[in-house]
Amino acid sequence: MRAAVFYGPGCIVNKENYLTRINNKDGIALKLKACAVCGYDVRVFRNGHLKVTPPIILGHEICGEITRDVNSILNGKEILIKAGTRVTVSPIVPCMKCRYCNKNEYNLCLHLREIGSSINGGFAEYINIPTQLVKIGGLVPVPDNINDDEAALLEPLACCLNSQINLGSGLGREGTMAIIGDGPIGLLHLLLSKSIGTRTIMIGKIPGRLAKATSLGADLSLLFNRNDMDDSRYDEDTLSRVLSYTEGYGADSIIVATSSPAAFEFALKIAAKNSKINIFAGILGRCSVPLDLNWLHYNQATVTGSFSSTPNMLKKSADLVSTGQIKLSEIISHHYSLVDIKNALLATENYLGLRVIIDKF
Repeated sequence: MRAAVFYGPGCIVNKENYLTRINNKDGIALKLKACAVCGYDVRVFRNGHLKVTPPIILGHEICGEITRDVNSILNGKEILIKAGTRVTVSPIVPCMKCRYCNKNEYNLCLHLREIGSSINGGFAEYINIPTQLVKIGGLVPVPDNINDDEAALLEPLACCLNSQINLGSGLGREGTMAIIGDGPIGLLHLLLSKSIGTRTIMIGKIPGRLAKATSLGADLSLLFNRNDMDDSRYDEDTLSRVLSYTEGYGADSIIVATSSPAAFEFALKIAAKNSKINIFAGILGRCSVPLDLNWLHYNQATVTGSFSSTPNMLKKSADLVSTGQIKLSEIISHHYSLVDIKNALLATENYLGLRVIIDKF
């Protein structure tokens, strides 16, 4: 099959006749319809990753077509997914033996494998889906009113949904959410928060993306001008504008949707009493950020993390898009063929537009 194979930092090679096992006893094949490029894919391409052992096929935001009938789970009930059905894919492959798997918290599995990291992913003509992923409902049929490109973004939307559930989403108009990071993920968080009427502040570094945030309903879009090379300096103007907008209280919920350690430090500055801060993105490198435990105590603040999602959240994401509550087409800006995978990665790395989709295989 055709595949873009990652061999190490800076090296991804298009193969026309790459050999892989499909439709075997340990899995079922999907024919790829679309695969989005995540910032994680770019970081792996550029620097490698501890959990990625080359050669491997990256890509985990997937829409594909089932190549044979398969029994799966949907809403706790067994269903038959027929050959030719379009599905989106939960990329987590759990061990099914640890206590987290026993509680259906598959994203927390102690022996987790992941499509596009430790298992071949979606930058290919076909992908083999392990049977244990099928058994937990990791294949979610795509409603007819969601196109292939949008279906590829259901997985990151599910991850954002997991984050906001961790925060206790449902602020509505009673509180203010701040999102630090104006990339596609930050904008997905914005779409979710505005879908329930939450006042939302978007903080980022790309003027064009902040303009997009405003058009998508952000109540306040702010350019973060901090010099990341100086750990003692904060963007005082942005800080004062957030505090002014919130009448001096600060934000009630804050999502850190960028890999910069500076973003978390800034989140602490704008956090209200009794606020919750969610670390959504993996932070670059091994970092330690100063955290005053007395500040945490006296302000009754909470710092949480969130990782990936579960098949149930993927199904909820499909429902949100199918019913028109979330418009994923707003986040898509570029389309590439598989042979142009390097350009697709570079477009993402250089912040050109928003989400990049591989949709020609």
